Amino acid sequence: MRRQFSDAERLERASLRVAQHIRGLYEEKGSSDTRLLEALLLPDELTVMGRSKAWSGGGRREHVVPRRVVIEHCHNMIEAGEKDAAVAAFIREHVKIVLITKDEAARLDSSAQLGLRQTMPAGWQVGDDVYARLHAAGIEWTPASADHEYLKPDHARS
Repeated sequence: MRRQFSDAERLERASLRVAQHIRGLYEEKGSSDTRLLEALLLPDELTVMGRSKAWSGGGRREHVVPRRVVIEHCHNMIEAGEKDAAVAAFIREHVKIVLITKDEAARLDSSAQLGLRQTMPAGWQVGDDVYARLHAAGIEWTPASADHEYLKPDHARS
């Protein structure tokens, strides 16, 4: 019989698997892939924290800390000799998703506006508020409901 895991256990296990994949690729190639932080390995029901107050079913899944920032810091941790458990803990704390509208995404991404597509706001450091990009863009959001109704396939993807 298959064991049932709590969401916290699932997230811990998934984060550790991702950390191990990042380490393996980094050791072999000197890099890894930001797609390791996507839903195949880190399921949305464990990483989606909420949705924009303006969100109504379209838009996109926004990693509050860009995947590139997370991966680069994981590489730094590996270089510094950190164990997979520490890298996994970092992933759990920084891979969080909020569903946002296309207009909000454009505000974040556009170099004519904020230019924060793959970066955090100036002065941000690991340990600061992971939602700093959303705050900088004026994106207000509400926490996910327990049933994650809006994660159903007809709602979550644009």
